[in-house]
Amino acid sequence: MRRILPFVLLVFVAFAFLAKAIPAQDETEQALQLAAPTDSSEESAAQATQVQQDKEERLQQAIAYQRAKNTLYFVDQGYGILFLVLFLFLGISAFLRRQIERITRKRFWVVAFYTLFFLIIAFIVGFPTSYYGFSLEHKYELSNQTFLQWFGEELLGLLVIGIIALIAVEGIYLALKKAPRTWWIYVSVVFVGFAVVLVNLAPVLIMPLFNVYTPLPEGELRERLVSLSHKANVEVEDIFTMDMSKQTKKANAMFTGLGNTKRIVLGDNLVDEFSTDEVEVVIAHEMGHNLMHHIWKGIFLSAIGSAIGFLIIHLTGPRIIIRFRNRLKIDKMADVASLPLIFLIFVIYGLITMPVFPAFSRHMERQADKFALDMTQNKEAFISAMDELAYMNLSDPNPSPIIEFLLYDHPPISKRIKFAQEYQF
Repeated sequence: MRRILPFVLLVFVAFAFLAKAIPAQDETEQALQLAAPTDSSEESAAQATQVQQDKEERLQQAIAYQRAKNTLYFVDQGYGILFLVLFLFLGISAFLRRQIERITRKRFWVVAFYTLFFLIIAFIVGFPTSYYGFSLEHKYELSNQTFLQWFGEELLGLLVIGIIALIAVEGIYLALKKAPRTWWIYVSVVFVGFAVVLVNLAPVLIMPLFNVYTPLPEGELRERLVSLSHKANVEVEDIFTMDMSKQTKKANAMFTGLGNTKRIVLGDNLVDEFSTDEVEVVIAHEMGHNLMHHIWKGIFLSAIGSAIGFLIIHLTGPRIIIRFRNRLKIDKMADVASLPLIFLIFVIYGLITMPVFPAFSRHMERQADKFALDMTQNKEAFISAMDELAYMNLSDPNPSPIIEFLLYDHPPISKRIKFAQEYQF
């Protein structure tokens, strides 16, 4: 423990320093420029100057906001590792399992109660960083939620995660008991089916718990989007709007679901603040994801990554238990008290492979941008939509290359705009 704790604290401090110390690529470089005024009058020039000043102030806010979010991410990762290490090496995990076994000795119920109590403890321990994230949204005037509304959604999220975790953890420990040498293979295979089911059911079972989804009313926008889906040869069940504005001032849209649950979803902020041309190009981007099977590719990559992760757990978990048995008070991986160890190995594995998934995602986003430009033939709408998204969502157009490499699952706005400007039909 004397060797491990200083290492974890060092990682914790290093993550915080990494996010705080890395500046934006060039904070003086303005990636999002306004068009020159077409009227040379003094009034028009004054208005253009004021708009430009407002936009520059917004840009500085975006840089500060994103830097704070990056800091929070790395601190949260270090905080999570510290919690898992202490929970394991102070014997708390084994103590929790022993207390549950005083109530019941049946494996199913021991695993179920342990999972629920562990999630609740983790929720309480992680509350400070979660609350800081909530306060950060308010600091930059992006949130429309009161504390009670936000906390209610956090509790609802805990309930949803708890149900999913119960199914997953019961399956993992059943496999560990029945097939201790090959459990990771069975779990990896089942993971794919589990992920497909969740993606399919999320639009009809999970997402409506947090937002109200209503069919997009008849009108020009709906007609344009239906026409676009026919042109792109993309079949959707329906086009919906969601009351995103009850939570945030940000704008977003998505193409979600699989099979008979595929649907286009527009945030109401997007519908209210963006022109029809801009919404059309944003949805064309989402349709590109569907047409190029990016959801399936993401599931496939996640399946490979998870299989490697489960294999690493299989190879390293028992060795850690043997090495630190006296401190952990755990004899084997099939003991549910090893659950924090599984999480710990996965977190460290995720940090090591951190750049892989964002890089893959950025590649797919660039493909979807290309598709949107080809489908709409409207560079101006694409550029103005990116400009407006950056303004509303406080996106840093020029993040540090290191932060982009590690965290960005979309290309920075400046690169997306430059791509559109230089794109040849």
